[in-house]
Amino acid sequence: MNMKRIHLLFVLLLVSLLPIAAEEYMGICSLTSQDEKNATFESAGMSAKSRLVEENAIHSLFYTLFYTGIEGVNNGKPLVHKENKTYTNGFFNEQAKYTFYVISSSPMDKVQKVGSEYRATYSIQIKLSKLIADLKTNKVFVETSNPMTMGASDVATTSNMILPTVIVVPFKTPEYDSYSEILQNDPDRRIAVNEVQKGFEQKNITTIDLMSKIAAAQRVSQYDKNAGAGQSSDRALLQQSGADVYVEVDVLKDVQQSGSRVNLTLKAYETASGSIIATQQTTSTQRYRTVATDVLCAYAVKENIDAFLEQILKNFSPSKGTRVSLSVSIDGNATRTMSDPAGSKGYALSNVIRQWVRKNAYEGKFHMQGMVDDNMTFDYIVIPPIDEDGLRMDAAQFSFLLEEYLKESENIPCSARLEGNKIMITIYD
Repeated sequence: MNMKRIHLLFVLLLVSLLPIAAEEYMGICSLTSQDEKNATFESAGMSAKSRLVEENAIHSLFYTLFYTGIEGVNNGKPLVHKENKTYTNGFFNEQAKYTFYVISSSPMDKVQKVGSEYRATYSIQIKLSKLIADLKTNKVFVETSNPMTMGASDVATTSNMILPTVIVVPFKTPEYDSYSEILQNDPDRRIAVNEVQKGFEQKNITTIDLMSKIAAAQRVSQYDKNAGAGQSSDRALLQQSGADVYVEVDVLKDVQQSGSRVNLTLKAYETASGSIIATQQTTSTQRYRTVATDVLCAYAVKENIDAFLEQILKNFSPSKGTRVSLSVSIDGNATRTMSDPAGSKGYALSNVIRQWVRKNAYEGKFHMQGMVDDNMTFDYIVIPPIDEDGLRMDAAQFSFLLEEYLKESENIPCSARLEGNKIMITIYD
């Protein structure tokens, strides 16, 4: 055998042992279900050719399992502990070792072209227990715990607490007057809001879609886009959303020759009071060879959502009582005032209302913002987590109980309406 042929064989062998660097993986993968032997994942794929997107999604799944880790498998830690390129590269080159483990692969959405690349997400079921057994045989995997057990950081599986409802909104900068304008004109913030919302949904947190709320408000002419009213309109939108918490998102791209990432600033506020309850500066820990904002945001959210959500649950939980606001107004045609006698004992109307709130607020927690002749406002009242029937208390039930008390116990004619967690009572003569 001549030297040229020996050299060529050596080069081919060397190439077969090198990591597959030409293919780029999105790494957006999550575990959706599993049993004792198999597991199903969602995995995003991309390629310059539409026919290769599915294969890329499968490659991305195995690459993430091997080198990054997926929550729910091996406590979220990578399966490859000691690299054996002769074995692992076979999953990503023409050997296609992954075919021995993939049971099924089906698209979850249509392949779409984004810039110069095609993308789609697939549901992929694999023989996870067999894969782990083979990794052990080839001495690349060292088991730290039961690798088939879902991770403990999944909020929904580790806690029976009542979880808050969340709406995600963009950070408002001076050049924009409303959330609507930002969503229409700032694609980076729009994408960031969407990715953060998906991050909460993957943790089984109920979310309210901001764009849907804006569209609904605009249809009934409740959303004023004039420059002078943007702040108040957005605040009203949040109050009427029904969300316990709103999360504000700001995004900044960080593009370097070594790769790209994004910096996300997340702040969570209690909707009823506007009090800040959590803040997190989130940045993906490594740089990626892409400038696609959705991909970069997905990485940053994935790496930081657990810590941010932990803050929210620590500082706000319906199990500790939910905050609502209350506004009691005298009807414009009525002659009475808040200082006039009312009810069965003839106390001032304001005292009748305040004493009921004091007795029914959870642990007596409330704050009266102020009172004039025709209005009294409580900027927050903490309502009990459950009612006398053992059912969850919400703003609608608390409003009903107050209306019932005024009408039936104190013979004070009134009506009540609700906008999200804001209760509005109107008193008549």
